[in-house]
Formats: sequence, structure tokens, C-alpha cells
Amino acid sequence: MRGHELWEQSRPGTTGGLVLAVDMPSGGNAPGFRQLIPLLNTAHTVWHAVEQAGAPLGDGGLAAYVEPWAQAVRGSGLTVRAVLGHRVGSVLTGALAEALGGPGQPPPSVLLLDPELVDTDLVVSEFHRMVADDPQLRSAEEVTRLEQALDVEAERYYDDPAALAVRLRSVFLRAADRSGARARAAAESLNRAADRLSVLALAEAYDVTPVWSHCTALCSSSPGKGLNRTRAALLLPEAGLVAREISVGDRHTEMLTSPVVARTVSELLTVSER
Repeated sequence: MRGHELWEQSRPGTTGGLVLAVDMPSGGNAPGFRQLIPLLNTAHTVWHAVEQAGAPLGDGGLAAYVEPWAQAVRGSGLTVRAVLGHRVGSVLTGALAEALGGPGQPPPSVLLLDPELVDTDLVVSEFHRMVADDPQLRSAEEVTRLEQALDVEAERYYDDPAALAVRLRSVFLRAADRSGARARAAAESLNRAADRLSVLALAEAYDVTPVWSHCTALCSSSPGKGLNRTRAALLLPEAGLVAREISVGDRHTEMLTSPVVARTVSELLTVSER
């Protein structure tokens, strides 16, 4: 498979069609598409996006981050049938779908699972989770230092999620520098966490409206997740963020292991081909 360093083939197909799945890079034991893809009923090839290192914070924005993924897909010779997104990965999905559409060509079908936009509480919770899930951070002193830095930056940049993500990125980079050669694994892990915060900053600045306003979203029953969370953060409880919402009975943490969700996604992938 071409572009193997950017995509992993989660399941082979026989149709020449391609389904792409994009999570928000997060590490740890967070649920992701690796749990859902084996449950799908589709004859298409399915690729799962591989986390990229060194997320750019320059003028290219999120489009520059997803472009290597798009280039690998264009060179595959396969026809993209749909792009799947989960949580904040749904923002990356929007940028990728736009990149694959091209001038005069509509983007591929997009299907989102509990999509969320980036807000301050999400940036803070991701920082906490990356620290808690990191097996390389054995030092209680280092963990305390990171948490104290979070408190300072969150108070200063609470109203600017992108700026907060960038500042917390710097916190991880400084911690990586302190790790030194004797703790190389810890330094690499902290650098990956910094990259993930870069992606959050890029995603916060990206306008999802052109893609999301034409797509379908599967929404869990958890009130503090997905579109409900985003509407609450925006103080817009009635906002129509997507073209169609399908409510499922599963909780947010169960969605990507749910046979019901897998069956619904498989049916929607079939419908998107017509």
C-alpha cells in the first residue's frame, strides 16, 4: 500500500472503493476507529489515518496538516467513497474531504460520529489525559510541574482555546527538553503530546461549516459529548451544525464498539454510493 507511513489499511476490499477514517490523535486507551472498523460490513478497502509528527503552526493551517494524507490517497488509484470522523477528528475529516474534492469537484461523502469542535474545556481535558495516560512520566515531580503550568496558562488564555493549546504545547516541549538523553522515551512522548496540541490549535481555527452543513452525524446519548457539548460551549442550543443527526442509544464511550452503530455506519456507506 502506498502512503503506508500516513495510512494503515485496517481492512482490504474488493471494489476499488476506499473509506477513510480519521480520529483526533490522542494516544492512551481512548476509543478510536480501530475498534469500529472490524465491525463494519463493507466490501470497500478501509484506511485509518496515522498520526503525523511535527504539525505545522504556520499560515497553511489545518489544510497543510491534512495535505500529506490527501496526497497519499490521490496516489492510491482508489476511489474515495466516504470519509469518517470521530470527535475532534471530525474537524480534520472536514479539511481532508475539502482537500480531496478539489476545484470543481465535490468532496466525498462525510459521516461523523459524536463530532465536536475545539473549546477550552476540551483542550484542558486533553492535556490532563495525555499526562495521566503517559507511561513514561514516572516522576511525580514532573507531573506536578505540568499540572501547575496548566493552571497558569488556562487562567490566562481561558477565552482563547487555540492560544491555550499553543501555550500548553510549549509546556510539553519545555518538559521534553528537561528530560535529557537519559529519558529519551519520555522526551519523545512529550513531543508527541505537543504535536497533538498543535493539531487542536489548527482545528480550532478551521471553519467546518462548508462540509459539516452537508453531512450526517451519529450522536450518542451522552449529554456532555458530541454536538450537545459543542452547542453548550457555543451557547447555541438549537444550532444546526450538520445536515442530519441520527441519535443512537449508546453512550459516547460505547459508540465505537457498538454493533448498532456499526450496522448504521455500514448502511449509510451503502446509501452514499447511490
